[in-house]
Amino acid sequence: MEVRILKNDSDELSFELVGADQSLPQLLVEKLNADKSVEFAACRVSHPLVASPVVIVKAARGKPVDAVLKALKEAAEELGAFSKKFSELTG
Repeated sequence: MEVRILKNDSDELSFELVGADQSLPQLLVEKLNADKSVEFAACRVSHPLVASPVVIVKAARGKPVDAVLKALKEAAEELGAFSKKFSELTG
């Protein structure tokens, strides 16, 4: 998956996830919208069969890049915990 930064301002960030489906962007947007430092986060897909998702983040305070990195870390931790638990239950 390729990441293309489309906009990177002090309070707004948008990036395209080339070749990705909507799974990761939606998880990321959910984490971002739970963050009090984020005013707004959304995922836009102009066409679900041919377009790549674009994630848009507007920060209420702090840098949007920092909020995205925090959200990615939280998602990775949750997925790691789920993977461990699932392995214990099935293995």
